[in-house]
Amino acid sequence: MLGWILLLIGLAGFGAAGYLDLKTTEFPDWIPYVIIVSALAVRAVFSFLTADFSIIINSVVIGVIFLAIGLAMYYTKQWGDGDAWLLGALGFLFPGAAGFTAAAATTTGFAAFPFPAVMLFNFFFISFFYLIAYSLFLGIRSPKISSQFFSYLKGNSKSLVTIIAFFFVFCIAVFLYMHLQFGIPMTQLSYVIAFPVVFTGLLLFLQYGRFIENKVFRKRVDVKKLRVGDVPLGNKWKVLSEKELKALKKKGGKVWIKEGVRFAPVFVITMVVTLFLGNLMLVLLGL
Repeated sequence: MLGWILLLIGLAGFGAAGYLDLKTTEFPDWIPYVIIVSALAVRAVFSFLTADFSIIINSVVIGVIFLAIGLAMYYTKQWGDGDAWLLGALGFLFPGAAGFTAAAATTTGFAAFPFPAVMLFNFFFISFFYLIAYSLFLGIRSPKISSQFFSYLKGNSKSLVTIIAFFFVFCIAVFLYMHLQFGIPMTQLSYVIAFPVVFTGLLLFLQYGRFIENKVFRKRVDVKKLRVGDVPLGNKWKVLSEKELKALKKKGGKVWIKEGVRFAPVFVITMVVTLFLGNLMLVLLGL
């Protein structure tokens, strides 16, 4: 019963944050606070009814750890403060499997991973592919940006080819050393070749992501068009308050603002995937 109540809280809270983030590029600060307070209240009631205070203690401990990780990401300018509190909310809600079979299975058996570690791994794993899909969507939606990116690649082709070639030669050299030293069969050379291919794809995506960030995620606007929630370029991901907005409008002129990836949907996806599929690494490996 506890797990399903917490799931409903998570679906409502994270779902609302994700929807509003996709629709308006922001969500109210109170959403993660409500999730956290609701999670603690429900867990406190169940702790009292069952005389098992680990239900609330684990929530506080793991929630604080998740929040600390989120705030560290915020202060290093990786994402907004709202996302930091959503990650904390995920820890307060589900410090453990809460009775979900697939989630509980990740903490026992062949690979004994602590549940919070599984939740974090799934979160960052899903985040990576979400960022790829999001960036590709922006590129497809803006054909001019894609053509500019190919021009950018052409201008930097020599350095990129040099890096890829060096990595390819390095992989071959390491494989030959392992073949001569440890007798690794030459038939496994195809696995070695796959590393430079994956490396090339990752390198191109990193270049593409940086290019998209510079071209799409920032724009210069008149201060008259600023609104509460905009983020000035160069700041941490802290949105403008009403007071700061009034001060900027008094000065006049134009300012650069930035937009980030609309990241909130990742939290509800991570919660559902972890509870009903378990550890994605074990799922992908078929363990």
